[in-house]
Amino acid sequence: MAVKEHQLFNELWENVRVWVMPEIEERIKREGYQVLFGPTKLVLEFSPKQNYEYNSCYWCVRLLDAFDRLRYIRNMTRRSLYRKKSEEKSVLLQEWLIYNYEHYVIVYQGVLDIALLLTNALFDMGNPPDKCSYSTICDNTRIAGTEVGAILKKLIKTVRKHREGKNLLVHRGGRIELPIQVRMPSEVDLLYVSIKLGIEVKDELRDLLAEFLTIHTRKDLLAIMDKEFKQIESQVEKLFDELLPVYRGMRSFYS
Repeated sequence: MAVKEHQLFNELWENVRVWVMPEIEERIKREGYQVLFGPTKLVLEFSPKQNYEYNSCYWCVRLLDAFDRLRYIRNMTRRSLYRKKSEEKSVLLQEWLIYNYEHYVIVYQGVLDIALLLTNALFDMGNPPDKCSYSTICDNTRIAGTEVGAILKKLIKTVRKHREGKNLLVHRGGRIELPIQVRMPSEVDLLYVSIKLGIEVKDELRDLLAEFLTIHTRKDLLAIMDKEFKQIESQVEKLFDELLPVYRGMRSFYS
């Protein structure tokens, strides 16, 4: 079951939709469509219960969006790039793989951050988003020692392998290396081949060879990404299982 099909999201969305949509429609009737498209953002007046429901639903939607982006990145990685007639040089496949993988690593690492924000909202801890670190959430007395805390600990171990890569790319201007060994033209004795064939090894030939060699790495890279995606999705599904009764209990408390 995909996370977007989980009962937690279904209940969060349905409970928010039943009151927020009529409120928006009423504001539009009174103030016109500038409420939605004007210079100021739509501001609704929430009761404590509505505020709790809205914040919980908001972070759940953000988490599901992250999973949608991970699916999209993997689909883009599967695509083949074609050179247009107007282009002097096409994007090499090896560059395309690294570009998509770097985006994948950033979003993958971000799943943990959004999961912490969702947990903060559902338990109604009251921490501002910039204070929702792993220690702030998991050391909270409402979380410590619970199954929710145990799942979050597993989640941080799952994303830890990408933490250094994300920091290298985002904070230090470096590049993320692919998790597989890519055969590059330097591994082929081009000089020997050129002598035998009596041809000069030009940059264009190196690029074409790199393209050919990298095609055989894409399948392995996608296999790794698919395995990691299933792992993190499974853990978030278990987190949703534990958060669902918490949400129901808190919603009853506000009733």
